[in-house]
Amino acid sequence: MNKLSEYRREFHKYPENGWHEFRTSARVAEILTGMGYEVAMGPDVIEPASVGEPERLTQEQVKAEMERAVAQGANPDFVARTNGWPGVMAVLDTGRPGPVSAMRFEIDCLPYDEPQKAGYRPFDEGYLSCNPQSVHACGHDGHTAIGLGIAGELQKRKEHLCGKIKLFFQPAEETFYGAQSIVDKGHLDDVMNFIAVHIALSAENKPLPSHTVACGCRDFLSDRQLDVYLEGRAAHPCGASQEGRNALLAACSAALNIHSIAPHEAGLCRVNVGEIHAGVCANTIAPNAMMRIEYRGQYPEISAYAGKRIFDILDGTAKAYDLTYHYVDYGEVPAGASDPAMMEIIQRAAKKVPWFETVYFEGNVGGTDDAAVMLTKVQQNGGIGTYVGIGADTTGPVHNPEFDFDEDCLPAAMELCLNALEELHAAEA
Repeated sequence: MNKLSEYRREFHKYPENGWHEFRTSARVAEILTGMGYEVAMGPDVIEPASVGEPERLTQEQVKAEMERAVAQGANPDFVARTNGWPGVMAVLDTGRPGPVSAMRFEIDCLPYDEPQKAGYRPFDEGYLSCNPQSVHACGHDGHTAIGLGIAGELQKRKEHLCGKIKLFFQPAEETFYGAQSIVDKGHLDDVMNFIAVHIALSAENKPLPSHTVACGCRDFLSDRQLDVYLEGRAAHPCGASQEGRNALLAACSAALNIHSIAPHEAGLCRVNVGEIHAGVCANTIAPNAMMRIEYRGQYPEISAYAGKRIFDILDGTAKAYDLTYHYVDYGEVPAGASDPAMMEIIQRAAKKVPWFETVYFEGNVGGTDDAAVMLTKVQQNGGIGTYVGIGADTTGPVHNPEFDFDEDCLPAAMELCLNALEELHAAEA
């Protein structure tokens, strides 16, 4: 087994949800330090003030998570260096004038359990998740492994490069504020080239199998998420039903109407009610309900359209059921598009890697990734960037608890990225 697969399987066994990634951060930092990097961690990487209240851990939770990380094999010194915040940055500074580039690798997982059954490779080969409600079902364990592989190879090639290359191991991609907290810290202010990779994207609207790659995606959707709290009034459903204000029915009505919002002709538009929690018991009219809503748009006008329609529905529902509501807004991850100029660099880099038998110039995200926050910042600097789809045969779609992938894609992805960075940072002879 190659080193990248070893890394990937270790991180798969110890998955951590957004803002809980203390073991992952400590291990990444320890490995990078062993390669010769001076790493930044925690508040030196992310801006804590940028992390919204819904995502913040309490001091008691931070203490418990850091203790868990140590119990699961993390070096206590590196856990302590997080200062209660995950995230790692390493910088290859060649000491020669040249461009500044950045790569982003996510380190968080998804909040559900992994299946424990024979025939599923992580179970059969002993790297099944050991943390409840935590599973790497989106390939971030592989992305982290790719990043560490790139870091090691860059040290070997440093004498042939110029400029600086920043490697970010980012928390909380699956939730909120991960990329934004790094941008707000100022780490992207001088960056002119940006590359992110993701396993198991699509091209021509079909999943990318092994031995394929897509050089960039231009169909990022924005994403805004809301927690909506409906406040009704409890009453007996027989004795005084007219006194009740049924928040459960209001939530159900709102959910059905939200899912009836018409699409937008200008581009992709997606809405979803992912959770509803309501009521207190069977013989009481539900006095409260909570809904988790998200909406996405390919362009700002589409996102604005979806948002207006959702709030029209919430306002109308509150009036119809004679209740009130308030909401928590998690903010918006922006839409984005890869730059053709950087996609051309990736195309040349991919054609040098024999494993990639088919090279698609453009792929499909069809969703959201907060890499768009970093990509947008670099584009605002006048730079260019891309979001690369690495093809891999999988056992299921991303965000499915049985997701596993062909690990042979890892060294190929690493070599592709190194080829691109060597073109961008080639030192003059």
